[in-house]
Amino acid sequence: MVNNAFGEHSLLRFDYDKARAGGDVAAFDRDVLAALDSHGFVVIENALPGSVCDEVLTEMRPFLESTPHGLHGLGGTRRAGALVARSPASHQMISHPAMLRLMKSVLGEQQLSGNAVRIAGREGKGEAGYRYPWHLHLTQIIDVGPGGGSESMPHQLKLHKANGMWVHDFQTAGLDLQVEIMWALTDFTKDNGATHVVLGSHREQPRDGPVGYGEPTIQATMAQGSALVWTGWSVHGAGVNRTDTRRVGMNINYALGFLVQEENQFLACPPHLARKLPRQMQRIIGYQQPAGSLNYVAECQAPEDSVLREDFDVMVPGAHGHPMNPEIDGQGIAAQSAEELASLVKELDAQKAKAIAADDLERALQIKHAISTLRRASPGG
Repeated sequence: MVNNAFGEHSLLRFDYDKARAGGDVAAFDRDVLAALDSHGFVVIENALPGSVCDEVLTEMRPFLESTPHGLHGLGGTRRAGALVARSPASHQMISHPAMLRLMKSVLGEQQLSGNAVRIAGREGKGEAGYRYPWHLHLTQIIDVGPGGGSESMPHQLKLHKANGMWVHDFQTAGLDLQVEIMWALTDFTKDNGATHVVLGSHREQPRDGPVGYGEPTIQATMAQGSALVWTGWSVHGAGVNRTDTRRVGMNINYALGFLVQEENQFLACPPHLARKLPRQMQRIIGYQQPAGSLNYVAECQAPEDSVLREDFDVMVPGAHGHPMNPEIDGQGIAAQSAEELASLVKELDAQKAKAIAADDLERALQIKHAISTLRRASPGG
């Protein structure tokens, strides 16, 4: 129990493995949500086996070991992102069912105290058909080496809240904008720099006020495979690693779907990689149309009907694949006979060969897509 400027608070812990084994996941979800609401932080223990964490570490090791320490003023620390593309094992964390249910409650439905969904003049807690969209906001390995965060290797980013990045001042909006999760890929201990938290700081008014930064912290120790969850209004910061081993965590954040992502998932996992992912993962990272006029592509197409198609190319006329009415729309790119189609394909094949000879592989791929589009649009193609 902690007494501070925000009242009496505890860092509560709930065992996911036990809840799942006991068939009481609904009660687990309610307890986790209530703890986050009351205290701003909660630990979910045994969320995944340590073997999954080890697999993520193995997949990300080449990227970590080729990244210098101290970027962005974080002494003794290496950070590497783009986990969706680089680490298939991380998908088990990113799409963890308990985390996704929590995001639906906190972000989609705005179920935490003082918050509300506000759409089209209506205000209230979210429900079916009346929820905010949300998406993946950040994926990052945070690898704190021996001495990281010490006076000789200081962290410029000390205690902080994460909700200040969108330029607009959301302090009085009555919204939770993002939820942050730190997965323990190795054990988090007091000595190796477990995350410092200021319990209850998410309730400070104004929400980005100065009081929380001066309150005592506690460290969120946890075993490998556990996860610390907090709101974007909660004051937190990395600890000092006083051991001779590395403390490695994985920061996975989610945010409201109408706010720009901290890590641009469309660049970190571009369409040619994203189209190989399961549909759920595509939607989590943002390849979806959360509202009629949000996030469409080119000719008003949803991502799954455009960039996620195998041969879609935004630079190829007719790639949208919409049917054409010759009487109203004209023929478009369609060939009018088998002979014309063969002639056009032959010409495009020659252009593709020239592009390959010039080592312009992007142009060659574009021509390949143009041939596919032409065949699709042409009768008998």
